[in-house]
Amino acid sequence: MQPKGIPLAPRPSWLLAALAALTLALPGAALAADGSTTLTVTGKTEREVANDHMTVLMTTEARAPEAATAAATVNRNMEAALERAAEHDAIDARTIGYSTHAIHDSDDRSRINAWQVRQNLELTSGDFDRLGELVGSLQQHDLTVSQIRFSLSPEARKEHREAMMEEAMEDLKEQARVIARSLGATHLRVLEVELPEDPYSGPQPMMAMRAMDESASQPALEAGHSTLSLSVRGRLQALGAETLRVGPR
Repeated sequence: MQPKGIPLAPRPSWLLAALAALTLALPGAALAADGSTTLTVTGKTEREVANDHMTVLMTTEARAPEAATAAATVNRNMEAALERAAEHDAIDARTIGYSTHAIHDSDDRSRINAWQVRQNLELTSGDFDRLGELVGSLQQHDLTVSQIRFSLSPEARKEHREAMMEEAMEDLKEQARVIARSLGATHLRVLEVELPEDPYSGPQPMMAMRAMDESASQPALEAGHSTLSLSVRGRLQALGAETLRVGPR
């Protein structure tokens, strides 16, 4: 009875000859007790994807003889910035990194000359134009841009991950077919497939800050691309191979 599995197209003689030396050294091929061969293969794929999310980190800070005075200025600037950001539904805003520290006299370290207060505002959106306009507006109201970075949205990552898993599986199966043909097998049976974890770790700093004219209120933006890679590891059984005679040395 002909074994069932993934059918293999007839192998050309030149391919068998070219891969003969390779298959003898394959660490991923093991002979089972029933005469079949188990292959361990990894399929891989990679693609460049345009970033569709932008995150801008802005800062407001103030210095005053009294800490309360500096804090009041920072709080007032941040409250105004949050009110402007709230007018845009497509932009997410959150405050992070509030700090207060003393400015000491250079000659007498025990003497405090002033207090420095600082707070950051993080803005994130997929609408680059609208976010750029808001950033330009906030720069005119005592906030400065500390960093701009681009990334893929969770929706884009999910969409590309699904498509890339199919590509990686096709690569895995094609590698298995090549090895199986070189062994003289006629069919392949998939035994096990290990699906990968999502390796994406968050926004990538595609640019920290592009150089811009000091008189410009809106930063020049260039989203760039992220490189996504994915691999799938599988075990397959090669069936129908004839016994390979090994002559004496």
